[in-house]
Amino acid sequence: MVKSLMNDTQLEAIAETFAALADHSRLLILHTLQRHPCYVNELCEKTGLKQANASKQLGILRNAGLIDGQRQGNLVRYSISEPMIFEICELVCSKIERDTRRRFEELAPGKRG
Repeated sequence: MVKSLMNDTQLEAIAETFAALADHSRLLILHTLQRHPCYVNELCEKTGLKQANASKQLGILRNAGLIDGQRQGNLVRYSISEPMIFEICELVCSKIERDTRRRFEELAPGKRG
């Protein structure tokens, strides 16, 4: 079954999601939240991020719809709202692994260039 081409609105939404993933700090936060929900101070402890930076990155991830924040008094507990994001990460990791294997094979002794 062939999927139809995406319209501009869909492409823009995809670009926004990938833009939210295009930062090491945000990926680190997602990876940490994958284990369990956390407050900002916990995320800072586990990731080494400064609170101002963590809060900024959490806002971007929240706006992208990848995480949720549940207010508990003065604190907000963040959690993953879209687990499929890790499927995307796994696909990217698989591609990187294939590319690395291919490069290694190209550099192997006895291989002609």
